Amino acid sequence: MKRNKKPFIIPVFVPHQGCPHRCAFCDQRSVTGAAAVSPSPEDVMKRIQDFLCYKREYHWPVEIAFYGGTFTGLPYDYQEKLLETAEQFIVNGSVHCIRLSTRPDTINKETLNLLKKHGVTTVELGAQSMDDRVLRASRRGHTASDTVRAVALLKDYGFKVGLQIMPGLPGDTEESIIDTGEKTASLRPDCVRIYPAVVLKNTHLARLYQQGRYVPLSLKQGVRVVKKLLYLFNGRGISVIRIGLQASDSLTGPNGIIAGPYHPSFGHLVHSAIFFDKAVGLIEKMKNIPGRITFRTAPGDIPKFRGLNNNNIEKLMNRFNFRGIRVVPDIMIPPGGLVYE
Repeated sequence: MKRNKKPFIIPVFVPHQGCPHRCAFCDQRSVTGAAAVSPSPEDVMKRIQDFLCYKREYHWPVEIAFYGGTFTGLPYDYQEKLLETAEQFIVNGSVHCIRLSTRPDTINKETLNLLKKHGVTTVELGAQSMDDRVLRASRRGHTASDTVRAVALLKDYGFKVGLQIMPGLPGDTEESIIDTGEKTASLRPDCVRIYPAVVLKNTHLARLYQQGRYVPLSLKQGVRVVKKLLYLFNGRGISVIRIGLQASDSLTGPNGIIAGPYHPSFGHLVHSAIFFDKAVGLIEKMKNIPGRITFRTAPGDIPKFRGLNNNNIEKLMNRFNFRGIRVVPDIMIPPGGLVYE
């Protein structure tokens, strides 16, 4: 049976738990949609069992993911209980591995020995920025060197490493954001998540915004700078596994986002912008631009090429005075590819 290449993720949220700081941008309840409570081992057991009921046979690997908060900042005994609960599903063969997210300044040898013992294979670090000035302004409580040290230690222990960055924090400029991208790429993580900073109600960032002391990226600016980051990471062979926050009622409700570059299809906007660049590049190399043109791309990339509400098609028509544009699926073209005829 053909298996889905994307892992089946079983998310277990520990919002605000184990976190020694309340960062300027942070409201885990809005981000995760979960109240700030400590799940018991029984809660974790039930959640995993419930999610496994939804899994189809072709979904593999299966990963239990501890998200939110700072897992390695939790009391050691509590970490062990949660990991022992999750590990039972690895032992019985229904789960492949465990991943978790945490802060770089909570990584130490004692904790990594515990994670290694209980089947954790991937650790994602909330680096957010590699600029100490931005980290201080965001009340992050750690430095860029803490991230460098944590990545090195994780790699020494054989873990896969993910890094999360948050362009657009207080003090950020387009130059500092790209510099963070460069420094992040130099650490050679296995994967990256890009979450443009948004302003959540009841956070320090919200107060700064309301006082006029912080101006978040606009949606247009957010798409532009994240597009540059995606080019950077793709060019270094680093997988970007998430762009933008996952849409949820808690984010879009009255106690959620009040400003910033949020869109429920933010990642789609970025990928569409990249396809627009590719199309423009192909057309501008033509000696004679025809009145009508046909593009071919991978079947799954057609919506990205067209853009939301056919926005890319409309912009290309206007820019190059096309009378018609056809978009044809072609299974021989790899994802991200684009050709014309």
